[in-house]
Amino acid sequence: MSFKIDFHVHTENSDDAFGSLKEISYFAKKRDIKAVAVADHNKFTIDAVSEVEGVFFIPAIELKTFAGHIICLLPKEHFDPTAAYSDPIRYIHQVGGHAILAHPYGQSYIRKQKVNITPDAIEVYNSASFPFGSSSRKAWLLAEEMHLPKTAGSDAHMPKHVGLCYVEVNAGSLNEALDEVFQGNGVLHGEARTIREFIQLNIVRVLKRKF
Repeated sequence: MSFKIDFHVHTENSDDAFGSLKEISYFAKKRDIKAVAVADHNKFTIDAVSEVEGVFFIPAIELKTFAGHIICLLPKEHFDPTAAYSDPIRYIHQVGGHAILAHPYGQSYIRKQKVNITPDAIEVYNSASFPFGSSSRKAWLLAEEMHLPKTAGSDAHMPKHVGLCYVEVNAGSLNEALDEVFQGNGVLHGEARTIREFIQLNIVRVLKRKF
């Protein structure tokens, strides 16, 4: 069956994001997303794969490192996120996780620095990357150059953005779907957030900090 996974979603546990697992599940189902990776900023939010109203939630964390932002997917144990700054791949593999280089071109279009790391996959589509088309093409070429699997994630900071970017595979279970993705068999889908959505998110971020 078709299995759609959004590999990059934030919850209200991130300082600049909003939404409970239940709210995220609601919007995921509207886009037929079967699983999302909960990758809050330098915070572990869930400990194990769980299911909320028909949507699988995969434990993950988005790490701030010397090489940019890296998602640790499915760690078997927690660790100090700040300790992973200078050697993130080693830390992630020590805890049994998958390392995904997130939005390698971010909002700058050009990587700030070339770094000698080898993640397990590269996030090619990220709905928050700007300009979306150029950043996605450059990330795709980077993955091709490094012969690495590609992933996609909405980088949702509001529940309604969940599923704007995702990977689709044919699989009968979540484990099988993840294996297919990391074997490079996923089909990527993605679209950018609108300018209006960027503005709305920044407004509610300011209000969250204020109150």
